Amino acid sequence: MTSEGLDRSQMKTFSVQLSVRPHEMAREEIRKQLAFLSKDLRGVRFSDDGDRIDFEAPEAAGASLANDVRALAVRVERALRNLERKIVFRSPACDSIRFSGSPNGEGIHFLGIGQAALQGVPLGLFRYFDRVFEEFGAAWKAVPLLTPTLIPDRVLARCDYFRSFPNNVTFACHLQEDAQIIDAFRARHQTQDELDRAALADMDRPNACLSPAVCYHVYHLSQDQVLPASGTVYGICGKCFRYESSNLSDLRRLWDFTMREVVFMGDRNYVLSRREESMDKMADFLSRHRLAGEIRTASDPFFIAPDAVSKTFFQLSSDSKFEISLLLDNNERLAVGSHNYHSDFFGRAFHTDVEGAGAMHSVCVAFGLERWVYAFLAQHGSKPSAWPDEVRRAPEFQRQFPA
Repeated sequence: MTSEGLDRSQMKTFSVQLSVRPHEMAREEIRKQLAFLSKDLRGVRFSDDGDRIDFEAPEAAGASLANDVRALAVRVERALRNLERKIVFRSPACDSIRFSGSPNGEGIHFLGIGQAALQGVPLGLFRYFDRVFEEFGAAWKAVPLLTPTLIPDRVLARCDYFRSFPNNVTFACHLQEDAQIIDAFRARHQTQDELDRAALADMDRPNACLSPAVCYHVYHLSQDQVLPASGTVYGICGKCFRYESSNLSDLRRLWDFTMREVVFMGDRNYVLSRREESMDKMADFLSRHRLAGEIRTASDPFFIAPDAVSKTFFQLSSDSKFEISLLLDNNERLAVGSHNYHSDFFGRAFHTDVEGAGAMHSVCVAFGLERWVYAFLAQHGSKPSAWPDEVRRAPEFQRQFPA
């Protein structure tokens, strides 16, 4: 029986003492990877001084899991111990942060694992951030693009997703086109309230997935093309899906979430210059909205594999990913967006060139809208009278909260 079938009284707390205390950046990477170590692993947390990992697990599995936890932590700590996080911007609000309320209050409804519905103030904030981040791309005349929710499996394979993040993938399945299988499925589920265990065998091989990032559609769209030397910019918004196991938690980490992105494609100098401009714009945005946070180097949560730590090391050491990290209560943080440089990876993967410059380079600037709502409510509360004027007087709130 897995921990899903156990109540908390059947779970036991285990502790792993570390001989070397990982620094903050290594602890962050360890937490990302531990979520996929085992389904029995729950409630992973570091002690205040960072030299101990506590977790809950079924008693019979705890000792073995503790050994696995220790091995993973040692491996990540050794690989990253000589790296230092680079902070390119720290907002003035960091020096006087006051948390004003619960970000899980009225207007946020959780309807399933990692699935949330918004109304009232949270919905207004969602629409506000969607609008302003769409306008964010106007400086570069971003071309609007509507993309599908589904993405072909072969596209994700080209994006290296099945090798780097297989744990995150949500597969789009359907019943096999076979009358007997369909009838048997229907008969078994006449009185069932959920799918039975035999249902998976009734499914055809999935040839599509729910898209984990909207920028992948842009690279697919540009396949086998030669882009102008002056560069190309797209502005996109769409639903994204990433299954993150025990890391799924309120609006901070949803299975079903919304991403708005600005995608720059061109030669290396072009995309890196646009990324620099974008980070400057974001620094100004954080200051104007009195949001406490930093723009800093980060990495993606690569799946536990022999090369996962090396990929993490490369991202952190090469400055390929800068995240927008906002402060939360209890010394926590939330990455609400990122500025990612992919070098020419997608240009080579999709045979996309830039006129006179070879394989296309790309930068994706991404904003997780539900996370912005969460962080804003955590820092500014749900009472508009305490909000920055720029938000309180926005069109999304003029009817609800007239000046």
